[in-house]
Amino acid sequence: MSSRFDSGQAGESDEVGLNYRIILAYDGTAYYGWQIQSDQPTIQGVLNAALARLEGSPVITYAAGRTDAGVHAEGQVVSFRLAGEWSGKSLLRAINGNLPRDIRVLEASAVEEAFHAQNDAKNKTYQYRLYCAEVMHPLLDRYAWHYPHRLEIERLKEDSRALVGRHDFSAFTVSSCETKTRVRTVTDIQIEQRDFLLTILFSGDGFLRYQVRTMVGVLLEANRGRLKSGSIAELIASGDRSLAGTPAPARGLTLVKVEY
Repeated sequence: MSSRFDSGQAGESDEVGLNYRIILAYDGTAYYGWQIQSDQPTIQGVLNAALARLEGSPVITYAAGRTDAGVHAEGQVVSFRLAGEWSGKSLLRAINGNLPRDIRVLEASAVEEAFHAQNDAKNKTYQYRLYCAEVMHPLLDRYAWHYPHRLEIERLKEDSRALVGRHDFSAFTVSSCETKTRVRTVTDIQIEQRDFLLTILFSGDGFLRYQVRTMVGVLLEANRGRLKSGSIAELIASGDRSLAGTPAPARGLTLVKVEY
């Protein structure tokens, strides 16, 4: 059995107890991402500590996706087992009573024995928000990237189509990304603008580390005519991370929902 400091990776487990699922929302500003670290505050570390208080022993948690440092979530899904039997409402209140205000359980319920938040996820949607006015709105500063540059929205939408589909996204992740394959399917990209706030929604079967933030950066570089590879299609085909430029800042990224 994994320890309390288990990374939450998918795999076989000999855990016992009843299986539960929660939907978790958090402001990721003060945390070094989802995955537990021994020397830094993380979402998983705080949640595990709260669950251990309820259980009286360490609890292993599995998240649908491992958000990076500074990234937020509205609909992170987490599964875990507890020895005790809880109603959804009681579990929600008990966990929230042991969490800081920037992490909240929105829903809680018992689920079938086989459910696994990471393994069973079929589709994820992330949003990236940019605030495109000359002056940054202070109430949005933690949740959007201040980008005071003119954007051609129709071109942005046209360029985004090259990212949709099943591709090897090696050019959009770090060289140290540890996955069996870097092939992912982006099922949809939606771009919405309301006044100065621009929202880009990315849906797909899964995303590599920094992939969404790098896609945002690439779209903006292409929009300004500064993409090193010439086109997004050429960048994908090259697999060359050095051509993709710098990822957009973490503050603008939020995991919106996970579908099963």
